[in-house]
Amino acid sequence: MTQVPILKDWKSLVEGKLKKTGHTEADMLEVLYLCEDYLREIQPIAMWIGQQQGFVTQMTRVFTEMYYTRFNKQPPPRPAEAPIVEIHLDTRERRKQTVRDIALSITKPGDVVSDEAIYEELKHRAIRLDASNPTATISTILKGFKHQFEKVKGERGIFRRRQE
Repeated sequence: MTQVPILKDWKSLVEGKLKKTGHTEADMLEVLYLCEDYLREIQPIAMWIGQQQGFVTQMTRVFTEMYYTRFNKQPPPRPAEAPIVEIHLDTRERRKQTVRDIALSITKPGDVVSDEAIYEELKHRAIRLDASNPTATISTILKGFKHQFEKVKGERGIFRRRQE
């Protein structure tokens, strides 16, 4: 297995040097020599990337030909994946309403649910809860809906859905 080269942000390094340097002959030579050093570092990495690209290109070509030989047609284009749009619960009201709705959707009257289960369901639905401690926030929100959820005594973050 070939070793993956260590990459640096050479552009930022050169820009940083440019901000600190003057305009004397020595300053300009220092930047010039630094760039030459970085080019020497980049060259093997560029070769490595070229080798990787060549291998993957070759495998793509081989498997395209195999597909055509086996099925007598070109492989169809890869189906586009729908991007997952993450919803941010960034306001107090949105957090309260969404957490309540999720808790109601995953329970039936009499069921027990944990703040962690609600948090996992939020993540599963690509909903991000903006809070430093999401499970504690969920527990606090559910405590506020006393007519629908009651805290299970002696259990941390566990609530029972009340009978309607």
